[in-house]
Amino acid sequence: MNKKTQRIFAGILAVVVSIAMVGSGIIGIFFSGDAEPAGSENSNQTASATADYQAQKARIEAMLKQAKLDPGNVPLQTALGNEYYNAGVASQKVAPTETTENFKHAVEAYQIVLKTNKDPNVIVDMATSAFYSGDYDLADKSFNEALVLKPNFLNALINYGIFLSQAKQDWAGALKQWQKALPLAQESTDKEQIEAMISQAQSELKTNPAANGTTNQNPNPAVKNNTTGK
Repeated sequence: MNKKTQRIFAGILAVVVSIAMVGSGIIGIFFSGDAEPAGSENSNQTASATADYQAQKARIEAMLKQAKLDPGNVPLQTALGNEYYNAGVASQKVAPTETTENFKHAVEAYQIVLKTNKDPNVIVDMATSAFYSGDYDLADKSFNEALVLKPNFLNALINYGIFLSQAKQDWAGALKQWQKALPLAQESTDKEQIEAMISQAQSELKTNPAANGTTNQNPNPAVKNNTTGK
C-alpha cells in the first residue's frame, strides 16, 4: 500500500474515532490522528513543515517551467500532479488557504496525463484530488471509471468508500466498497484497517437512519482535512 493510501487510512480511522466519540456529523479531518505535540517541539515541527512546503512550491515552479517547454511530457505531468497532491496535503497544516487550489492543480495535471494514458492509478489520484478540492461529481465519475477498468483495484475501492462515506454520507455504499476490498488486502495491517472501516460503516447503518446516502451534508474535505490514491 502506497503513502497516499496510508494517509487516507490514517485519516478515516481518525474520523471513525471522532464519530464514535461525538455521535454526530462527519468530522472533515482525514490526515490527522496523532496528538499534537506541545510547546517548542510543536513549534519546531511547524517550522519544519513550513520549510518543506516552501520547498515543494519551489519544485512545482521549476516543473511548471519545464512543462511549458515540453507540454506533452506525460511523466512530467504525472510528477507535477503528484507534487501538487502532496502540496495539498502539506498545506492543510501550514497554508490552509492554498489547499483547495493545490488539489485543483493536481486534477488539471492528471487530466493532461489521462488524455493519452488511461492509467487507473492516475484516475484514482485525480478522483481523490477532485474529492479534496470539492468537485464531487468529477470524483464520483472518476472513481467509477477506475473501477470499470480495474474492478479489483484495492486503492480505488478503499478511496471510493471513503468518498461515499464522507462526501455523500452513503455508508451503505462505502460498506460495499470496503467489503470488496477486504479479501484483496495482502498485508495484515491493511486488513485490520479495512475491517475497522467496515465495522464503523455497519455501526453507522444500525444507528443512523440517514447513513444510506439519502442526505448529503457535502462537507468540504479539503478545508483542513485530508486521501487518495495509487
